[in-house]
Amino acid sequence: MKGLLRKDCYMMWAYCRVFLFMLAFFLVVGCFGEDNFFFIIYPMLIGMMLPVSLLSYDERFRWSQTCDAMPCSRAQVVSAKYLLTLLMVLLLFALTMLGQGFRLGRLGRLPELVELVPLLLGLGLVGPAVLLPVLFRLGVEKGRLAYYIAVGVVVAAGVALGLDDGGAPLRSFPLWLSVAAGFLLFALSWLLSIRLYETREL
Repeated sequence: MKGLLRKDCYMMWAYCRVFLFMLAFFLVVGCFGEDNFFFIIYPMLIGMMLPVSLLSYDERFRWSQTCDAMPCSRAQVVSAKYLLTLLMVLLLFALTMLGQGFRLGRLGRLPELVELVPLLLGLGLVGPAVLLPVLFRLGVEKGRLAYYIAVGVVVAAGVALGLDDGGAPLRSFPLWLSVAAGFLLFALSWLLSIRLYETREL
């Protein structure tokens, strides 16, 4: 498992550096911008694309077939992707919250920060939870259409649930319940992806 995680980190640095620079750019811009919803959620959207990009490179280099001949199970291959995704989500969540805390504190609106928690974690956890089982079952190329549809659904749901008619974050849904639901869905998706990938013919 440790070797699989290191391999994904090396690939992310070698092939996904553009995404990492974009992340840094939008995190910094989000600290000094106005109430721009796009700049707030875009780091999480980039985080959703990183595991997809890694899976795409795995397919291009036929890593899946090679990995089947190595002493690691398919469950470990899936778990490495999910664990890396979870770490990325938590890191991006922490950095975004720090940046928005700085921005809202500067504007005298720091109490509003807590309202971003379910929105950011929802996008960060629900997005991969919907996308990854499809990609592990069909592959990136065959699942590309499903990927775009899922991204559109997740983003639209995030906007709909995150904002009310006045443009302010919804306050009615309990914070702890929305966060718990996101983590539960991510865990169920993890188990489903293992099951689907173990039965897939490569």
